[in-house]
Amino acid sequence: MKITKIVTLLTLIVSFASSFSLLAEPAETELRKLLADYDGFTADFNQEVKDTKNNLLHSASGQLVFKQPGKFIWQINEPEEELLLSNGATLWWFNPFLEQVSIFDAADAVSTTPFALLVSQNDEVWNKFTITELESGFMIKPKDENDSQVSQLAVYFDEFLLNEIVITDRTQQTSSYVLKKQAFDKSLNVSFDFEIPDDIEIDDQRQVQEKQGQ
Repeated sequence: MKITKIVTLLTLIVSFASSFSLLAEPAETELRKLLADYDGFTADFNQEVKDTKNNLLHSASGQLVFKQPGKFIWQINEPEEELLLSNGATLWWFNPFLEQVSIFDAADAVSTTPFALLVSQNDEVWNKFTITELESGFMIKPKDENDSQVSQLAVYFDEFLLNEIVITDRTQQTSSYVLKKQAFDKSLNVSFDFEIPDDIEIDDQRQVQEKQGQ
């Protein structure tokens, strides 16, 4: 009888341990599974930029669109228009006020903007970051801070729904994006290509990166 009870107890312990190991997925795996479903995700956002003393430096509002894999739109409408757009191969950063567009290779865009990471399915890209789980989200940090303009990126969820993105740059300024009017539509028909207007200065960083790599 004692042996039977011990065997039963050991079976329960092994079953519980196996179940727990299945549930306790690495933070990176859990986050990537969440983001993989953000295909045709749209939202409005309010942005606040604060310094290290929590003083408000800037506020803005706009919209974002995520389309897997690798496509996104990040557009500020107020107070001054600004557009960040990627079709998965090329990233454009357009500032109408400066009448300039900067062009990047999307493969290198993560070091410029963490938004590119949120739509990336590239293992090599994700291997450049460490991900830890927070109470209601995830903290993402580059393994090599010298290769990134961002020191950390926090994403917060209300269960499945992404509701805030907080970016801390190398100067420790924070940019928080509080999302609203979130919606999902996998059949979303939006262009992720940028047609450069006439008389706009072009800063093609792809050529600079190619020369540096030679």
